[in-house]
Amino acid sequence: MATAARRLVTHTEKVRLRRLVEEIERETRVEIAALVVPHVDDLEQFATAYFNHVGIGKREHHNGVLIVVVVDRRRVRIEVGRGLEDVVPRDAAARIIAEVMAPELRRGRYGEGLIRGADAVGALVRAAGGAPRPDRGKPGEPGAR
Repeated sequence: MATAARRLVTHTEKVRLRRLVEEIERETRVEIAALVVPHVDDLEQFATAYFNHVGIGKREHHNGVLIVVVVDRRRVRIEVGRGLEDVVPRDAAARIIAEVMAPELRRGRYGEGLIRGADAVGALVRAAGGAPRPDRGKPGEPGAR
């Protein structure tokens, strides 16, 4: 997590989030990463660049998800790998942000917002039976959400 997150997300919340995303990955083969940053000018560009640089998800399956919260702009983005576009479509990602994460974030509960967001993404993936296996899209390219 970014430096700003150290003050916004408690140690206990980080542990809960880590355990949750590890459980989701074991059950579904989907890798979820969460990031809180103090400032970003272009959230979409930042999320895509970070997603590709870190390599979230398996390259051949495009099964990664990145949840980014920008503190000063009060913005959230869920970046989804191409292999999950049908599992976590744009409208579902928008609902997760608006209905699940935003209420917690408005209260300043960043850790809880990330946990609930990751859990909601995990629920969609579990309901779909896990990450699809076929190769879709170009390696390392996420599908924007």
